[in-house]
Amino acid sequence: MKNVVIVEDDPMVDLINKSYVNLIKGLNYLASVTEEEEIINILDSENVDLIILDVYLPKKSGLEILKSLRAKGYLVDVIMVTAANSREEIKTAFAYGALDYLVKPFEFDRFKEAIKKYMSIEKVLGNSKEFKQKEIDNISCLEKQQKLHLPKGLQRRTLEKITKVLEKNTSKTWTIREVSCKTDISNVTVKKYMDHLENINRVKVTPFYGNVGRPEYNYIYLKDK
Repeated sequence: MKNVVIVEDDPMVDLINKSYVNLIKGLNYLASVTEEEEIINILDSENVDLIILDVYLPKKSGLEILKSLRAKGYLVDVIMVTAANSREEIKTAFAYGALDYLVKPFEFDRFKEAIKKYMSIEKVLGNSKEFKQKEIDNISCLEKQQKLHLPKGLQRRTLEKITKVLEKNTSKTWTIREVSCKTDISNVTVKKYMDHLENINRVKVTPFYGNVGRPEYNYIYLKDK
């Protein structure tokens, strides 16, 4: 059994996350906390395998906590669960070793997919201290599969159609309406796919304000490195 700690200050969200953990075989809910000191106390006293970590917390953000844990030498696995979805926040989370990044609100299937990835990596790592190249490559393949994962409701063919348009002119700044005209896909649908591309760091987004109060957004496609 893998022991899980949830770091969340919203009681309702904490309850949902706890119920998700309890639904998955092989996971054991250990505790819910909101502060770094509480996390460290549990890490020092219990065998914690996985932390489900929110970003927006009362005293210290989840990203600051993640950075602090790594600096203190705690290598516990972390999955971010948060409403924070900016490019900088996502890049920071992965830079400090988060296995996955779930943007609220999300459904159980997406949560289960993140746990499946975690379990798969754990299976590859096992209790070995040294690894052959093939075993390391297996972990890399899991990372690539996760990057290609599409949230529920999005279709790969539609994503490819939008991406193909963006790739034709990577120096152009796009609006939702322009992408919609080029692809013959509705503005609402295009926005969903652009949000996904932003979440996986394939487009850079900047808001701009016209005469109307609500902001619009400019998108620049980022080439895959």
